[in-house]
Amino acid sequence: MFDFVSTGACACCGLPYLFNPDGLKGLVEACTDIDTDAVEQELHAKSPWPPEIREQVWGDRVRLRLKMKREMKVFKSFLTECSINDVKEFCLENVSLMKRIFQMPRMLIMEKIKDYDIHSSYSNVLSAVVEQVANFKLTKYEVDGRADAEIEFEKRLGFNKRGTGFNISLCGDKEPDKIDVESLHVFFEIFKLLGGPKLLIRRRDGNEKNGEEDDDNDSKVQSEAGFKGDRRLVRLIIARFWAKQLMEKYLEVTKEKDNS
Repeated sequence: MFDFVSTGACACCGLPYLFNPDGLKGLVEACTDIDTDAVEQELHAKSPWPPEIREQVWGDRVRLRLKMKREMKVFKSFLTECSINDVKEFCLENVSLMKRIFQMPRMLIMEKIKDYDIHSSYSNVLSAVVEQVANFKLTKYEVDGRADAEIEFEKRLGFNKRGTGFNISLCGDKEPDKIDVESLHVFFEIFKLLGGPKLLIRRRDGNEKNGEEDDDNDSKVQSEAGFKGDRRLVRLIIARFWAKQLMEKYLEVTKEKDNS
């Protein structure tokens, strides 16, 4: 925020809404994975942010989603060419390796976000959102996920401030040298979603609020329309990071076996 108000925003990410003739409306609607009611709330809510910052944040939301969508083909290709059951067996046979793979320091998430050329006001928003994800159980927020796999992953995603950072409980306390098959199954269910066809699944019609209006304050509306989606993106970045590491190790070991 300081960079922006002090005219420190760079040319590549400054005022992206100027290139969208529909302004904020066009930017919000460009995020096609946001629920219709959340879009309406965002467009008609009284925002505490200045228009320039609000539109810049939404411009970068669109940019981040577009770049992440382009990467979906990598996961789709892997899931098409490789057997999920074989990859699961690989995980079960390499417990110590899995313990190293399924962890992610909080600062590494911000580094990944910079790789997408997000380093304006939205970067500051995401930094705060990462903190929300790390302490999600303490926030008492409602569940963010839409698909069953996403909800289960959200529930099992943990954070250790003094240790591994973000993690998923692959090994229980009683059997530290044995992978919990159920936790592994939860990860592979979210893994299958990484290849698309949608970046984020929208809410099913059966889960709508039956036309009820939300009379909460503007900050709740902002959380529903924007920050809820941002938290889902942060979890997606974590899942992708783990999936990429697993893919690389599996392909590396498979190639070595084929060569031998």
